[in-house]
Amino acid sequence: SYGLATLVIYSVSLYFYGGEAETLIPFSIARWMINVDTILYPGTFLMPTLIHSLFILIIYSSKKSKSSSAWLSFLYGISIPLLGYVFIQIILPLWQRTESNFGLHTLIILSIIASILFLFFICRGIYILINLKSQTLLKFKVYFKFLFSIILPILGLLFNSGLLSSHYGIGNSIFGDFSNIWFFVIALINGILICLPNFKNIKFRLFRFIGLCVCFPYTLYFFLVFLPFLPLAVVAVVAIGIGFLMLSPLFLFIFQSNELYSEFIILKQTYTSLKLNIAVCLSILVIPIALSSVYLRDKYILNSALEYVYNPNYSKNYKINKKSLLATLKTIEQNKGRNRGASDGNIPFLSAYYNWLVLDNMVLSETKINTLTAIFEGTEKPEVAFVEPFSAKAKISKIKTTSIFDIKQQIWKSNIDLEITNPENTNLASFETTLNLPNGCWITNYYLNIGNRKEYGLLAEKKSAMWVFSQIRNENRDPGILYYLTGNKVAFKIFPFSAQETRKSGMELIHKEPLIIVIDGHTVELGNKIDNNNIKTQSINGAAYIPKVEKAKLKLVKRTPEYHFIIDISKNKDRKKSSYYNRIEKFVVDNKINPERVKLDFTNSVVNEISYSHDWKKQLTEKTFDGGYYLEGAIKKILINDYDTKPHSFPIIISVTDSIKNSIVQSDFADYRMAFPESDNFYELDEANELWEHSLISNPKNRVNKTSVMENKGVLMLPNGINYLANDDQPSIILTSDENEKDLIDDKNVWLLGLNLQGKWLKNLTKKSSTDNSHLEIIKASMRTGILCPLTSYIVVENEAQKMALKKKQEQILSGNKNLDPDEDTQRMDEPNFYIVLLLLLAILIYKKKIEYLNLLKIKSFYN
Repeated sequence: SYGLATLVIYSVSLYFYGGEAETLIPFSIARWMINVDTILYPGTFLMPTLIHSLFILIIYSSKKSKSSSAWLSFLYGISIPLLGYVFIQIILPLWQRTESNFGLHTLIILSIIASILFLFFICRGIYILINLKSQTLLKFKVYFKFLFSIILPILGLLFNSGLLSSHYGIGNSIFGDFSNIWFFVIALINGILICLPNFKNIKFRLFRFIGLCVCFPYTLYFFLVFLPFLPLAVVAVVAIGIGFLMLSPLFLFIFQSNELYSEFIILKQTYTSLKLNIAVCLSILVIPIALSSVYLRDKYILNSALEYVYNPNYSKNYKINKKSLLATLKTIEQNKGRNRGASDGNIPFLSAYYNWLVLDNMVLSETKINTLTAIFEGTEKPEVAFVEPFSAKAKISKIKTTSIFDIKQQIWKSNIDLEITNPENTNLASFETTLNLPNGCWITNYYLNIGNRKEYGLLAEKKSAMWVFSQIRNENRDPGILYYLTGNKVAFKIFPFSAQETRKSGMELIHKEPLIIVIDGHTVELGNKIDNNNIKTQSINGAAYIPKVEKAKLKLVKRTPEYHFIIDISKNKDRKKSSYYNRIEKFVVDNKINPERVKLDFTNSVVNEISYSHDWKKQLTEKTFDGGYYLEGAIKKILINDYDTKPHSFPIIISVTDSIKNSIVQSDFADYRMAFPESDNFYELDEANELWEHSLISNPKNRVNKTSVMENKGVLMLPNGINYLANDDQPSIILTSDENEKDLIDDKNVWLLGLNLQGKWLKNLTKKSSTDNSHLEIIKASMRTGILCPLTSYIVVENEAQKMALKKKQEQILSGNKNLDPDEDTQRMDEPNFYIVLLLLLAILIYKKKIEYLNLLKIKSFYN
């Protein structure tokens, strides 16, 4: 009674849930706010109970009936898809359409009943078959085992891989990517173990039993993967004829479970239950532990590579297995698929487990995959062209500024109020611009008018805010965002603008001195030009602000240059050895450079620095030329190491390569500006021995101009004789040796809080922070003080639901690896969408037969 009641109740519940799913989760809810395929949960989690109730009915009916026949059960089971085929061929074309949905619901109910009866009789036949007592039929039992444990599983894997399914025009990987050789190997080993006879030798029997236990997770895995598809088995059989392959995991599960149970009972006569249970538990854990170990290795390798490229500690020696890393990147790319299809590399459940264990339920963006591949393999993948669907045509039409001097804090508080207008007669325009903030100026608030309501921005973690902005923008709603790019450059975006629409927005800034900034081509003056002689140098927690008036008092000095030649030893560049040597030797001689001031940085995926010596050509010849030319990493390492250890000299960086365009540089070096106060340039020494200037702060790969003189404007030296500032008329922020930490939570001087926050950011860049979680401390400090920093963003969203989505995404990102990226499908379940494929297949089949029938009627009427 339990089995029957459960089967009926759960089937009816699923039926009504399917009919009301749209009511429970309306389409008005933005899909990006739903992190999981909730609509699939009932089908996924109720199916095990349904199958359990079906097994109970099978066992009960088999024991109750004295004349149980496996062949009769198979006959009943096979007759159901045959009747279905007849129904589609003869009855369905005659089915009269009505205005109500009665006919549709009747067909659905009939399909459900047919699926349940089909599974019942087929599984009942299998159950009776494996419990045969007849000596005649026992002779054929091994053949049934061979069929269900080896032939059908292997055929199923081959069909899914596309070797057989292409005949039906379905494609490959329709249920997931099971192309890995281990799926076939374990399937074969497991099948052989099931087909082996029951040994009389108890030790052989025990080894076979343990082997079956080791392989059982594999059987259980495919049973769970195909569990949601079982109700559609009848459809598959009718539609494509070989739908029985969908049932092979079910058959194998029944065979292996029964075999394990029988062997356990026999082995209990020799071994204690405790020993057997321990052996079962340990054996079953073999595959999961092995798989998890491989995944954890991938995680370690990936995290090391990400840290090396995106958050390096230059005092640390990184050793990264390139071959393993590239294999890991390939696995991640395969797991990035979201829909079941021919090009999808997803593996049901395992991809989700991999993403959870290795990627912290986040993703590695395509850009980062390409960058890591270029660095460690030396081959660049073509970037996917992105066509911006929105036009940034809106412009500032009116600016209003107010500045108030806070006497107590000795700072300016300025507000910039903007009216932004779309001058075009087209909708979906956007406003996008950047503004460069001087040192000592920080944004403390932001607002955007949504309708007649002024909505103030939320200060959130940068990645989560940009992800939410992108999702809202895709739905043509009302986001606005402010965030740092590099250095002091801030991006400012608002979307959307309808035709001729004017929207209001604005921001609040704090600054120590009057300043001038440019927004969208408009020059804005903030603060009055009052007497600035009272502005003094201020420092806190190792961060110091030196105003313009104090800089003017400092002594101008020229430090000793140290020449760094970054030599390209990437893949396929070994033929350039002689050219590199001749270029550098000629340059050193022609410019009368002291050899003791020369460093040679052999660079591919890693940087190996040596001193200039007479045998350096030999060392160049012995180098392995592989990977990519990671120029960015070499420049950052030089800048940071020289800044930390060589205060009385400065680096002149010269790239030696045949094509700097092929070097790997992801962004500029504006964040590290305090490390190159002498000049914003680095240089390229080309094959013609020409010297080209490149900018460190804007488009580093682009040549600026040809030169023969390397710039050294001199620097301003602080009284301590250690710190040096750029010789310009702008205030400066530097790190000093004063590391006395001070708790600023209750400090009322908001500008001082901003200076402290900037100091934390600079320490994070130079790895002078005392903790590995310094980025979390910076984010928390930014949110606590309301001051925008390079790790946070001000974002305006439209409603509370969007705010909740932002909060949830932020929590997810902060708890994961900071070098990974957010994704809209972070926690998608791995149930395949093959439901849709089968239903469409059935619909096409029905439509095709109906057309054939109508054409037949037309032909008959024509001849009549």
